[in-house]
Amino acid sequence: MSETIKTLPDPDVCVVGAGPAGLATALALGAAGRSVTLLESGGFRSSRRAQELNDGDHEGEEYLGLARTRHRQVGGTANTWSVPVQGERGAKYVPLTARDLADWPIGWNELRQYYAEAQTLCGLGPFEYGADFWATAAHRPFRLEGTGLTSGVYQFGPMKRFTHVLANRVRNAETITLVPSATVVGLTLDLGSHRLREVRAVDRNGRVLAIKARTVILACGAVENARLLLLGGLGGCSKWVGRGFMEHARDFTMVLVPEAPELFADASFYDLHTSKDGVLIGGRLVPTDDALQSYQLPNSSMTLIPRARVRTGRSAMDRTLRSIHRAIGVTWQGRYGWSRVRSPATAFDVFEIVLNLEQRPNPSNRIELGNRKDRFGNPLPHLVLHWTDQEQALLDQLRELLGEWFRTAKLGRLVFTKGRSPDLSAHHHAGTTRMGLDPQDGVVDPHGRVFQLENLHVVGASIFPSAGFANPTLTIVAMALRLASHIDVSLG
Repeated sequence: MSETIKTLPDPDVCVVGAGPAGLATALALGAAGRSVTLLESGGFRSSRRAQELNDGDHEGEEYLGLARTRHRQVGGTANTWSVPVQGERGAKYVPLTARDLADWPIGWNELRQYYAEAQTLCGLGPFEYGADFWATAAHRPFRLEGTGLTSGVYQFGPMKRFTHVLANRVRNAETITLVPSATVVGLTLDLGSHRLREVRAVDRNGRVLAIKARTVILACGAVENARLLLLGGLGGCSKWVGRGFMEHARDFTMVLVPEAPELFADASFYDLHTSKDGVLIGGRLVPTDDALQSYQLPNSSMTLIPRARVRTGRSAMDRTLRSIHRAIGVTWQGRYGWSRVRSPATAFDVFEIVLNLEQRPNPSNRIELGNRKDRFGNPLPHLVLHWTDQEQALLDQLRELLGEWFRTAKLGRLVFTKGRSPDLSAHHHAGTTRMGLDPQDGVVDPHGRVFQLENLHVVGASIFPSAGFANPTLTIVAMALRLASHIDVSLG
């Protein structure tokens, strides 16, 4: 590391990380007239040198690893989104529920106003995720009376909203200085005043940058946020630093054999389609709040994916469905667009079900400093991640209940593999700097301020006490807007 130190002008706020959390925070503060320095370890294009810094080790369940589930670039992990959205790559959006927020130190009503703002910033439609709001004569949800199921929707948005639109807004904002390819390597504390004195980063030329800001916000993901706190010697500020790591579990073991072939046509609500107002939505099946409470189940959501009616192997099925999708002009990856097939009753034989499932916070699942070091001499992160026997038992119970509910609704027969554990590689890291009311309960207070420090805040899914079942981007952006509003007021 070079010893040449370049001191940047002192901003009101230094934001570390230019993913959705950092972009949203910087834009909101910049619009309020605050001077912001935004540091991003990656550049405007993906580079191998930047991605090398995502390296790390892990133990526990079968997992893709830290390097393959993180991304350093302006726009953050939005650059890796893979859901097809009008011929582009994008993601499914959904908020957390009031039940999800039961263990949070803030309430649903407080967060709801920021969800509405987040919808606009993410380029989505109205803040409506119930099925009845979106139902039409052409696309109607199933009738599920007498079951523990109900219907909801995802909204879909393209990744370019973050990788291009908001990134360009940041580049053009007079109040924001974006510094790409600048990797934070240390936080310097002034323990006497309980303040963070300086952020140190290394730019692409090897120069050390020193940033002294009135307030610093870490917005670089659940792994890196925790790692920077640990590198800064803040592991003692709470027993929760680095702990409570959560991923979203995905179960691919279930197949629904329809009671009647007409179900494929009747299920068009659950495919990606455009509302009358031009909003991209797709239906989903979810357990009701009563069912979740009665059986103490984790929150979850199901996506229906028809399987091509082919008698040969899986590869032949995939080729057949790909050819169908090419014929109707729909991207294959993500398997949306199936309801536009001319005769779905003859094209498909069963529904494969993708079950997205929350993982509850477990202190044993954690980020800690490992034995290997990065090119700056700092320890790389080490992840400990386990899927517990209790979690598996709840998943097996949920599968059994789903089978009963599908039969009751006369949708068909559910076939699944009991005892098989889910995939934990959803790339949705959360929980390592959780919010709480005091250091015994979390790492940051309800406004994201690190306990025992006056001017260091954290934003992103790392502060989530619970993470729901799906892509956390909408909640991340809502929390970023909430934090920006609080900081603007606190700066006076």
